[in-house]
Amino acid sequence: MCGRFANALSLERMRQAFHLAGPAPDWLPSWNIAPRQPVAVVRRHPVSHDLRLDLLLWGLVPNWAHDMGRQPINARAETVATSGMFRAAFRSRRCLVPATAYYEWQSGPPPRQPWAFARRDGKPLALAAIWESWEYEGDILRSFAIVTTQASAATRSIHDRMPVIIADQDRDAWFGAPPAIAERLLVPAPADMLQAWRVGTRINKVGHDGPDLLAPVEGGIFPEEK
Repeated sequence: MCGRFANALSLERMRQAFHLAGPAPDWLPSWNIAPRQPVAVVRRHPVSHDLRLDLLLWGLVPNWAHDMGRQPINARAETVATSGMFRAAFRSRRCLVPATAYYEWQSGPPPRQPWAFARRDGKPLALAAIWESWEYEGDILRSFAIVTTQASAATRSIHDRMPVIIADQDRDAWFGAPPAIAERLLVPAPADMLQAWRVGTRINKVGHDGPDLLAPVEGGIFPEEK
């Protein structure tokens, strides 16, 4: 699963990297974004088709729900197109989540070691996600879930799942292609795209924040490279 990530990008940097148009919400960088928090998400405007930045709640509430329910934070790539929870959003409400890095905790007995993953070329990650709009007593809540897939060969020794990362050249297809084409993008990142490093356990507490959370601690890039 993907349950924590960092977005240290400024609004201007996100505008440039994602070719955003229109007004943008107030945003402060965070190195410890957790579920049930408002998150900067890139969506396509239904009329102008411009890409816009909005704040959505991390934890999807489908539009047919009677209450906020369990709010899944992830949708599995293997079932996102067919699951009753996700298929309507996958069909017509795909979005991207800008990120500096994402975190995973190494599989195995506790205490588990946290790792950070980022692009080797320093560019922002574009995490595949789906969003929904839920109305309750006149108020509208917009929420999202990040799509995950099987880990790549390079990262599965740390964790068996990873978020789907949409390549720069595939963004238009992710936003607008028919579901059958968009499904082809739900694959692990290329082995040479990401780097990973051990980080300290301060990331374990949601209340902690700051660039020091991404600071590497002793250890190699991947366990097998020790």
